Amino acid sequence: MKARHIVLVSGFAACIACAGRNASVAGFQEVQSEAARKVQIFVLPVGYRGPVMVIYDQPNGAHPRNVDGEVVYDVPRDGIVRTALPEEVLAGARVQFISASHAALPQYHNCTQMRMRGLATDPAAVCWLAIQVGENGTPDHAVYIVTDWVGIPDNYDRGAKMLDSLFFGGKGGASKFKWTEPKTPTSQLTT
Repeated sequence: MKARHIVLVSGFAACIACAGRNASVAGFQEVQSEAARKVQIFVLPVGYRGPVMVIYDQPNGAHPRNVDGEVVYDVPRDGIVRTALPEEVLAGARVQFISASHAALPQYHNCTQMRMRGLATDPAAVCWLAIQVGENGTPDHAVYIVTDWVGIPDNYDRGAKMLDSLFFGGKGGASKFKWTEPKTPTSQLTT
């Protein structure tokens, strides 16, 4: 009789454990899908081309607007957004850049990808220059480049200079970032 009770109790414990696991998985999925819905929107000045630097956790930084659950910043003409929010609050959020008169701009993981995949006639898009979180005592920040295909080299270098001047003293020395034209893969060369 005791063996039956042990089997019954073990089976009951397994059911509870599995039920608990399913509940926690469902809860975890809700958290993930909520995080996936977080959006940071950067509203650009009309016709803006150039770097956008977002510096997080600034004591006198802007408090973004909350519009329908989305975090909305207005980008000033100098392209520098200082926010009071820490980067951790927005980790995992999708980032969108919009102009007052246009929908969200297309985005590329980096400017080399934009240069390789884009065309000279393409409208403006966004490519990423740098993201730094929790390193060297420098505030958490992200640098994006808003540009058309033709303007990539100049706007990339402007972003690098902005980054250097704000965080590395702008000594005019060699920047960590410098635009170089990507090489065409051999498979794309024609003879």
